Amino acid sequence: MKFTGISIAITNLLIFYKISLVLRENVLILQEINNISYYWLMFTILVGIWEFYYVKSKNIVNNLSKNLLLNNDHVWFLKYSLKYLLPWNFSNIFYAEYAAYADREYMYLQDNWSKVIEGSHAVCCGLLSLIGIIFKIFHQNDIINLIFFSMAMGCQFMNSILYMYQYYIQTKLTNNINYNSDVFPCGKFLIKRPFMYINIFWTIMPIYVVYKLIKSYYFVSDVIPYHKILNSINYSTKNYNFIKFFKLYPHN
Repeated sequence: MKFTGISIAITNLLIFYKISLVLRENVLILQEINNISYYWLMFTILVGIWEFYYVKSKNIVNNLSKNLLLNNDHVWFLKYSLKYLLPWNFSNIFYAEYAAYADREYMYLQDNWSKVIEGSHAVCCGLLSLIGIIFKIFHQNDIINLIFFSMAMGCQFMNSILYMYQYYIQTKLTNNINYNSDVFPCGKFLIKRPFMYINIFWTIMPIYVVYKLIKSYYFVSDVIPYHKILNSINYSTKNYNFIKFFKLYPHN
């Protein structure tokens, strides 16, 4: 039995959500991370896995994206077996669609720009998010979690900004594969390359997550008890008095 690409994609996201939900429900300390931040961090880990397989299998993505363009097809409407739920298979068809209709650097074999972008995100964002989750579960050290999560989201924001600006430059260069032309038009505000709009999430979400992390860890929201922060960073009495001076008082 085969299913449309969009069905495969939706099922993939539902499996991801279910796994993340079960983990959160059974590892109670993960509930200290607010819902949206938690699921975005987990999704960043999942994307990191897809990116790893993209970097490893760019030649396959190249062939698949060429076939899509040749036949004027879209992954979303083609039929695939359930084996494409596996991350190494889903990665190929996802990036083939992206390469064909959004950023053709992802199918271009003459340079490694797309591998640099995806590989750096996989390591600096996906891997660091994973390490942060592991430390949260097994070490329960809030400051270490804050460091790893903030590094991951900071890298994600910077990665997205640099990528999008470079893409903008590419659309202006006549010798670039992403050049805005009659063959591969951008349209106003990239309206003819709508898949590019997915990158908005990689710009907005890290800002949100970092904001919520800082608010939770340093301004002592209801999510994390004050005494836990003190224990995490081993404040001395002197430092504790310094904090009291800035009116960061513990909850009753």
